Amino acid sequence: MLVLDNGRFHQAKSLEIPEHVVLLFLPPYSPELNPIERLWQDLKAKVFTQTYNTLADMQVKIIQSLCNYSNAAVAKLTGFSHFIEAANAI
Repeated sequence: MLVLDNGRFHQAKSLEIPEHVVLLFLPPYSPELNPIERLWQDLKAKVFTQTYNTLADMQVKIIQSLCNYSNAAVAKLTGFSHFIEAANAI
């Protein structure tokens, strides 16, 4: 299952979806339903609690923070039970 917002780029008519992939489109204007938003919120809390002298310094902090996420941490942040139940039902 691939969760997508309703961006026009996610609805291209020429896009070929493999048979084993299910697209789940979220309602428009509902970022609270998008699992990745919780990851971005967590990342922002880790990265933007300080100021940086250069853009490169900020990029290093972002990369370090992203590398510190374990699979379990990402699953905990993005694993909405209703998506997991829907995926298991497929």
